[in-house]
Amino acid sequence: MSENVIAVASRPVLSIGADSSVKEAAEFMASRNVRRLLVTEGGRAVGVFSAFHLIRALATGTDPSAKSVSEAGLEVPVYVEPTTPVIEAARIMASRDVTSVLVGSEDNPLGILTTHDVVFSLPSLRFGREDLHGALVQGYPTLDPEATLLEAASVISSRGVSGVLIMDGDDFIGALTVREVLQAYASGGSQALSSRVADFPMPPLAHTDEGASVGEVAEAMESVGSDMAVVFCGRRACGAVDDITLTRWLASRL
Repeated sequence: MSENVIAVASRPVLSIGADSSVKEAAEFMASRNVRRLLVTEGGRAVGVFSAFHLIRALATGTDPSAKSVSEAGLEVPVYVEPTTPVIEAARIMASRDVTSVLVGSEDNPLGILTTHDVVFSLPSLRFGREDLHGALVQGYPTLDPEATLLEAASVISSRGVSGVLIMDGDDFIGALTVREVLQAYASGGSQALSSRVADFPMPPLAHTDEGASVGEVAEAMESVGSDMAVVFCGRRACGAVDDITLTRWLASRL
């Protein structure tokens, strides 16, 4: 049976004012190691700002310090009851095209359930025993090691995924996710975006083979705290999964 959202949601709900800049939001998220913030105005929730909004701004050449979060095309706040099953929340996220739902009500938000939280609950769901094949993204985006961090941001933004694989021909080098782009910008500003991905310290990454189950790959992601896992077919990296693609996959199983 599926867990309820309140059992796995991230708490507390962190918020930021609507007049704060995208740069300020990025720095706040990086300092707390989160990817989403509730945006409030006059004590009322008006949207959810995510690291993907920063990625989109960077990819389009927008100066994050000159744009407020309220101008960033926020996700509409979507609320679910604390007793809502995780698999139902995943369906709601997919159908509403959002990457999180708020648990509780506008007057009393108790937590926020993100795609990251959904993945980490997968091993306990009946769907976690299913073969990984249906969830594998074989055409997961790749970049050459000579590409810049800004190019990585552009690819992630255009493909709507959580990261990018770094490949030197057929050789897998590593991967970068939204979290690394966020941390790089928060610590080094726009100048950091011109760095080659080959020169950027890549984080520990979950990996598995094509014969794994969805639950096993989710456990591998949780063990290293990653939102992404590379999948190998023999010695060759043949694709990947991430928190967004796995949440969409779960939603399709309902």
